[in-house]
Amino acid sequence: MSFEIVQLNKEVFSGSRVEIPAFNPQEGFAVMSGIKESAVADFAKTAEDFVGINANIDGVQTYLVAKSGTDNGDTSFEIPEGQYAKFVTTEKERTAIDGFIGQSYGEVMGSDTVGVAGTFNLEDLREADFTLYIPVVAK
Repeated sequence: MSFEIVQLNKEVFSGSRVEIPAFNPQEGFAVMSGIKESAVADFAKTAEDFVGINANIDGVQTYLVAKSGTDNGDTSFEIPEGQYAKFVTTEKERTAIDGFIGQSYGEVMGSDTVGVAGTFNLEDLREADFTLYIPVVAK
């Protein structure tokens, strides 16, 4: 699996959030993936060109389905300007996507040049392929 380092500008997203459970290796991704899939389906009924953000918001592990701007829901999150590891997959099934996200973190953590620099990631659902951005810092 390979990734490229890209520069993202600061951007504020707002939308609807759901709490997601901590990953349990015995259960796998099924519970978390089901919650995320439902949140995306609900948001997609009324919006296009949106993203998913995995983040700790107010002390709760959250999945925020959002659009760019501040008037799209009850929760906002700012993606800071900086460097991000960009991963792309053609996978469409949610559990496989969450497995891909886990593998992507493994790639960054095993990198000789960068490390994870935040407690969130950005799932860009505006593209035909699933695109993941993980904030990084040079080692």
